[in-house]
Amino acid sequence: MNVVVKETSAYSEEAHAAFEKLDARVKSVFAQVTAWRGWQFIHAPGASRDQIIALVREVFHSVVMYQADTTEAGFHMFGRLPKREVRLIQALCSHKAEEAEHGIWAAEDHQKLGGAHPSKVKPSPATFAVAAVWWRVAEIEDPLGYLGAEYLFEELTALVTAALIPLIEARDLPRDGFRFIIEHATEDAKHAAFLKHLILDVATRYPASIESMFRCFDYFNQVYPIPVWDEAFKRAGLEVVSPSYPGGIIER
Repeated sequence: MNVVVKETSAYSEEAHAAFEKLDARVKSVFAQVTAWRGWQFIHAPGASRDQIIALVREVFHSVVMYQADTTEAGFHMFGRLPKREVRLIQALCSHKAEEAEHGIWAAEDHQKLGGAHPSKVKPSPATFAVAAVWWRVAEIEDPLGYLGAEYLFEELTALVTAALIPLIEARDLPRDGFRFIIEHATEDAKHAAFLKHLILDVATRYPASIESMFRCFDYFNQVYPIPVWDEAFKRAGLEVVSPSYPGGIIER
């Protein structure tokens, strides 16, 4: 993305405060992820390689079920931006174009990990809800609010995938089927930094957009990630409680 960004000192104090609050919200969601039963399960010593692979495979399946819809909704949303915002629209289009193929990566990894071809599968209830929220937001919200929801997508993915790299290495998981995680661990960190500057810039120039960013973040967080990943946990067949795991962690 050939986008020139300002030094962070060029942005308003209000913009910096808003971004720090938004970033703190993502860190809070990540803390919820690490406390989630699926995360605890795959990091437990008793979890087998096959069980870890089954859960990750089903998470990839979930991505396939919502990715095309969230991508199209994103394009629709920033297509509603003021047309004088040429550089902002260009930057968002470039970024979203890079994101467009990630559903394909997820489908490829899903198959490499033993899943059937998922392209014709109807969305699950949770992935349908993700798509529905994105499209509703795209149609009625302040389009600048897109940045709040997208920051949750990018920064959370960067945090989660980076935290999974040590597990992939420690359990010798098949890197050929984990491309989605491995590449996102570096790419989404870059994308999150890119979005940070856009958020600071937009919040500086359009202070009223800050509240819409928070609203869109919260709308999206209501349905993602835990509801989506909990469905994946169930599809992987890992929801029988075992007292042998501390804290009632779930095993197959």
